Amino acid sequence: MDVRTVINIIMDLLSQYWHQIVFFLGAIIVAVRLESEVKSLRKDLDNLTKEINRRDTYVETVKQRSEIDVLVKQVSSLWEFANKLRDKFQNGK
Repeated sequence: MDVRTVINIIMDLLSQYWHQIVFFLGAIIVAVRLESEVKSLRKDLDNLTKEINRRDTYVETVKQRSEIDVLVKQVSSLWEFANKLRDKFQNGK
């Protein structure tokens, strides 16, 4: 077989199956682009998940801070009440 025969065979194959070749090349290109988009979207989703977790942590911190403030006020009120009772008993004797 010489080079011309090989080239003729290749040209015949290309002319007969060009639409399948184009289809497979297109499918490969689409698959690569989709994979790239999926990776990009996964990265964005991970960033959003981290942001949501950070905000949830902030909200929990604010809620706990308000609960602590309420408890501190209640403890202060109890100590004031205990001190008033102590003063009443000491002054009454």
